[in-house]
Amino acid sequence: MPRAVDPSVNQFVKALGAENKAFWAERDVRLDPGVLPEVLLSQIRYRMRQGVYNELRSVELIAAWLPTVREREIRELLPRQLDDEQRHYQLLRRRLIDLGEDPDSYDPLPEWVALFDWLVSARDRPTIEKLAMFQFAGETQSCEGFETLITLARELDPETAHLYRTQLLPDEHRHAAIGRQALLLLADTPERQRQAQEACREMNRRVWECYRAHRARADRRA
Repeated sequence: MPRAVDPSVNQFVKALGAENKAFWAERDVRLDPGVLPEVLLSQIRYRMRQGVYNELRSVELIAAWLPTVREREIRELLPRQLDDEQRHYQLLRRRLIDLGEDPDSYDPLPEWVALFDWLVSARDRPTIEKLAMFQFAGETQSCEGFETLITLARELDPETAHLYRTQLLPDEHRHAAIGRQALLLLADTPERQRQAQEACREMNRRVWECYRAHRARADRRA
């Protein structure tokens, strides 16, 4: 039977999720609903091109992490996420090609390259830190970002909105749940809770820097 979760651990995980959500209030600047439709559509296309790179690097980092995740309950969940990320990569590439774009010609931002290099290099950090960073903080923010994109693309590009809503977003929610499960399992001491909290804060700061650089380049190319 599943191990009972200490109520204090559950409370900690809820509080950490609330802290992450508060951090991201008004900070995801990649899309601007107030611009002209053609500018917003350009922002969405740029977001998709960056997404192809991000999904590919996500495959790399999960493959790098798998051998060092020794907690069986968590390790068994990661191969499916790896498969999901690879499928997302293919889906976004195919959609961009259908739109007449070459996804393989995209030059990723140095900030995104550095973020994923850092994540891959985190393979030897404790499992609680790794999954707090990527699955609990990062994938939860991805869910919110996808929901925003779906809302804004619904009228401008309904097929892309449908792709994100039906093929990508459900998987992202499952990936975020892996992070929550890892914290419920592992964040059972004050020290481990501190590790998880600091890992989330570090991830949020780094991703925010990527978002700001992303928007600056998107605006230059709009």
